[in-house]
Amino acid sequence: MVESIKTLFLGTDWESVETLKALHIDERFDIVGVITTTDKPVGRKQILTPSKVKDYALENGIEVFHTEKNEERYAQALELFKPELIVCKAFGEIVPGFFLEYPKYKAINVHFSILPKYRGAVPIQKAILDGENETGISIMLMSEGMDEGDVLEIYREPILPNDTNQSLRERLVKKSAEVLGDILEDWIEGNITPEKQDDSKATYCWQKDISKDKAEILWDEMDPKYIERLVRAMIPWPVAWFVIQEGKTRNLQGKIVKIYEAELVDIDSNLKPGSPYVSNDCLLISTKDRNTSLRIKDLQIEGRNRLKEKDFINGIGKDLIL
Repeated sequence: MVESIKTLFLGTDWESVETLKALHIDERFDIVGVITTTDKPVGRKQILTPSKVKDYALENGIEVFHTEKNEERYAQALELFKPELIVCKAFGEIVPGFFLEYPKYKAINVHFSILPKYRGAVPIQKAILDGENETGISIMLMSEGMDEGDVLEIYREPILPNDTNQSLRERLVKKSAEVLGDILEDWIEGNITPEKQDDSKATYCWQKDISKDKAEILWDEMDPKYIERLVRAMIPWPVAWFVIQEGKTRNLQGKIVKIYEAELVDIDSNLKPGSPYVSNDCLLISTKDRNTSLRIKDLQIEGRNRLKEKDFINGIGKDLIL
């Protein structure tokens, strides 16, 4: 490209910052402004806190604008910034059609799935939960429909057996930051023909799929493999949890336990599903499959500090040794 492209960025959280940072240091793009969410009350004291994108923009002299889900504000943003290109990553607002159609080079979104599969808010977590072997990055034209726009490019990424939502997300964020600039240049120079999605193959995932309620482990109902995936999908939030119903340590009964790391092991157990026990220096929970238990390697019991497996066994876990 002969001249840098006037680019308006939409985003909110840390992964948005990585995308913004990559474009900001890339001379092919002139970041004329960012649109992000308004400051939110955070913590017990409800202190008004700016988004990560706003922090980065202010630190780097980039003008910040808040649309507040108001169409008139979107129109004002176009008048103010006059972008040739809009780039969006994890913004969190429904964007009006006239705003998307304004730039010469349209509006581009970075979505972490292989579209049309997993349109929606939580594609990484849902892919792990469903036991998928791969996910990816879809770089696409934005449309008024949710993740329905034509696709410019897709990168595929394997889901490793020990991947959590966090570890997989970090890889996808890094990869998207590396490749986005070149894809945008190819698009601007007319070297990419967008491909329509096959709507008949679309699947969806919603923010409500990843909640504290959905993170509860139901030992009597859930397949052991699903439980292990649930643990990985719920990192770093809301974290998979269960309530101790039975066990030799009476003062633990009724306590909520959060699981940060776990793996399945083949071991015979005649205990009721959900019962904690210690065997061969491992902290285990029986499942509905008597031949399979979940080994807990990192946990936090309600009202106590987070512990590694060994520290738990050497402490209050001694009573659970079979």
